[in-house]
Amino acid sequence: MMKNNSVNALEPVEYDILVKLKKEDVHILNYLLEAEDNVMNIRSFEGEFLKVIATKDTVVDAIRLLESAKSFVDLEIITLKPNNGNAG
Repeated sequence: MMKNNSVNALEPVEYDILVKLKKEDVHILNYLLEAEDNVMNIRSFEGEFLKVIATKDTVVDAIRLLESAKSFVDLEIITLKPNNGNAG
């Protein structure tokens, strides 16, 4: 008998975090985030917002880290939305 180890299709695997940030400040944010290994990944700009993704296990830490980065760069977290593994 096979065990079913599949993840519930309705449960988000990752979350997209959209951040309002000047494009010229992305490199500063990158340096700050590299100090915390495997918490989130910076993707690309979607219009005027930077897309950052975090797994369901690290999303709370990612939000906290982004909030703490506000003392170094001017940023605003715009939205948090589920992403079921779509890297786009």
